[in-house]
This record gives sequence, C-alpha cells and structure tokens, in this order.
Amino acid sequence: MNSEKKQFLSILVKYLKNPVIVGTFILTTASIITKIIGFFYRIFLSRIFKSEGLGIIGLISPISVFIYSLCISGIQNAITRFVAASKNKNNSDPFEYLLSGLFISTLLSSIVSYIIYKNAFFISTNIFNEYRCKPLLKIVALSFPMAAVHSCINGYFYGYKKTNLPSYSMILEQLTRVLTVYLLYIFSQKVNANPSLSFVCIGLLAGEFTSSCFSSIVLFSSTLKNSRNNNMNSPKLFIKKTHELLTLSTPISLNKICISLLSTLETIMIPQKLIQNGIEASKALSIYGIFSGMALPLILFPSAITTSISSLILPSVSEAQAADNHQRIQKTISLTIIFCFVLGLICMMTFFSLADLFGNHIFKNHEASVQIKALSLICPFFYLSGTLNSIMHGLGKAGLSFIISCLSIIIRLLFVFFIIPVIGFNGYIYGLLLSQLFLDLVFILALRHYIIYN
Repeated sequence: MNSEKKQFLSILVKYLKNPVIVGTFILTTASIITKIIGFFYRIFLSRIFKSEGLGIIGLISPISVFIYSLCISGIQNAITRFVAASKNKNNSDPFEYLLSGLFISTLLSSIVSYIIYKNAFFISTNIFNEYRCKPLLKIVALSFPMAAVHSCINGYFYGYKKTNLPSYSMILEQLTRVLTVYLLYIFSQKVNANPSLSFVCIGLLAGEFTSSCFSSIVLFSSTLKNSRNNNMNSPKLFIKKTHELLTLSTPISLNKICISLLSTLETIMIPQKLIQNGIEASKALSIYGIFSGMALPLILFPSAITTSISSLILPSVSEAQAADNHQRIQKTISLTIIFCFVLGLICMMTFFSLADLFGNHIFKNHEASVQIKALSLICPFFYLSGTLNSIMHGLGKAGLSFIISCLSIIIRLLFVFFIIPVIGFNGYIYGLLLSQLFLDLVFILALRHYIIYN
C-alpha cells in the first residue's frame, strides 16, 4: 500500500512540475482575475452608456482585431514557435527572434496607426455608417504600437513556457483600463458633464501603455541576467531571423487578416440587416450592443481556461513535433478535446439555468437574458474551437486552419445576409451554432491522425 502511495505521489509531483500544467494554472488564474474584473466593468459600462453606447463601442472592435491580425498576431505566434523549437539548440539565439519580431511588428503597427488616425472620419461615416466612431478610432489607433511591443514580448516568454510576465501584464492592463475609465467618470460627474464613450478607448490606451512598459522593463531585467541573450550585434543573424519570422508569420497573418475582414463585414452588417427586418436603427444598435457588450462576454468568461491552454499548447506541440514525439502530440490533443468539451457542457447547463439571473437582475435587461440562454447552447463548441485552432498552428497546418475558419465565418455571413432580415437576431444565433459545429467537426477530422480513443 505504501509503495502505491509513493508511486501515486511521484506521478502527481511529475505532473505538477510539467511546465504546461504549471503555466496553464498561472495563466488561467490571471485570466480568471481579469475576466472577473472585466465582468463588473461590463456591468458598469452598461449602466453608464446603455445598450446603444455598447453597440457603438462594439462597432470599432473589428478594427482592433484587424490591426492585431495584420501587424501583431502572426509575428507573436512565429516568435513563440521559433523560440520553443530553438531554445535548446546551441547554435541558435531565440532572443534574436524577439528583436526581429519587435522591429517588424512595431514598424507595421505604427504605419497602420497613422493611416487609421488620419482617416478616422472616412472609416466612421463610410464603413460603419456611424459618425460617433470617429474620436474612438483616433484614440484606439494610438494603442497599436504599444500592443505590438506587449504581444511580441509575451510570445517570447510563451516560447519558454514562462507565463509569469504575460499573466502579470494581463492583470495590470485590465486594472489600469478599468481604473482609468472609473476616474474619468468620477471627474465628469464632479464637473457636471456627461460621460463620453471616449473614456472607454482612453482606458484601453492607458492599459496598453502600462502593460507594454511593464513587459519591457521585465524583459530588460531578464536579459541583463542572461549573458547568452546579449549577443545581439550580428546584422547577418538579425536579417536571417527576420526572414525566418516573415516566412512563417506571413501566411498566418494573411489567414487572420482574411478572417478578421470577414468578421468585420459580419459586425457591420448585423445592425443593417436588423433594420431590414423592420427594427429602428437605434434599436438595432442596442440589440447588437447587448450581444457584444453583455451576453457574449459573459458566455466567454470561462474561456479564460481554454485561452490559457491554447497559449501554451502551441509551443508544446511545436516542441513535440520538432522532437518527432508523436505520442506526446496524441496525448496533448486527446486530453485537450475531452477537457474543453466537458467544461463547455458544464458551462452550458450553468448559463442556461442562470440566464434570467444574469440578464434581468445583473444587467437589468431582458433581451440580455434571452441572448444568454440562446448562446449557452454553443458553449461546448466555443471553448473547443480555440484550442483546436492553436493545435493546428502548432503542427504547422496554418493554411488548413485558415480554410476551415473562413468557411465557418462564411456560414455565419450567409445567416446574417439572408436569415436575419427574415426572422431577426435569432437568425444570427442559429448561424453561430451551425458554424461552430462545422468548425469543431472539421478540425477534429483534420486531426484524426493524432487522436487516440482509448
């Protein structure tokens, strides 16, 4: 009996020392903290700006997603993958990948930031059909270079499976954002002025500035302690790493750009198609605001866990593939699918049962409770798709992942264009459910070679 206990304890200690498990725990804890802060923040915003204001804020979010896809996301993923694959090789210096990534990402984001700032009025009036987006776009544009610095440094630490810095910066960013908006609101009350939607974007800008400064300071401190990372003076090595990063990040970025453009089209068309259904413009914006500012953020609250898993699965799978360890890949994929799907089932039952409590009593909006109940049915598929997508990228199947994701969004767009004008916003919910089912099923079929069923 004692020998069995010792064996169990040794296995437990082994798993607790696993960097993926430890890293996931740290990231999940940080994500849960930020989600809790964000949950109360959403309630606060819904009381100040109401659902129409949230709808306007929701309109500009696709721009942020597009810029992130264009200038940041692919570079961050490439940094993580190259660092994870090369950190144990004596002839490679992973720090060079970070330097190259920072150069590319900050340069691109600065150029795009300038373009959006100068054309904010055109984008607001001709694309979003909402002039009130102009000041918001100008403020958000200033945050892109800082987001690039923050994300690249996070990607570097993810490659080493060190999640302390990304976790702390995540919490710091959220706290700064919320505190900034709250202080601006208090100030506006004292001077008897109406709170402005710009407060939300100023908070976002302050959060990105704080997190990028914090990440840079921690990175600088860590490089001083590690002499191996101080060999940064070889132009040939810098050019080589830059070429390697661009080779891997370009298809990833192009994929995400296409996906973000389709998502942006979806966001823009939802209010317009609701108007075709006979709903007034302000009411259509309110319905979308309830969805983007209340119901969907609540449903995605448990994704703090799956997002953390996704961030660490990519380097783990890349490392296992580089070592030709197929057994490790199989176990990682199988356990991920089981865990995420079970988590989704639990959340589905919870949100469905408590939809009225969240909608009517917390958000004080009946439409929110209706949307929460409908979206709860999609939970098992929501939480699974992100991790499966991360696994596909970790295995180098970015192209296939792009095709599958695009087809999923096209399904949603078909419902937006043809079903919403007929039956209203429920048409979008049906499209969302069908597209997520399609996405997860095809991802699993694509990974069937690695999935074990025992």
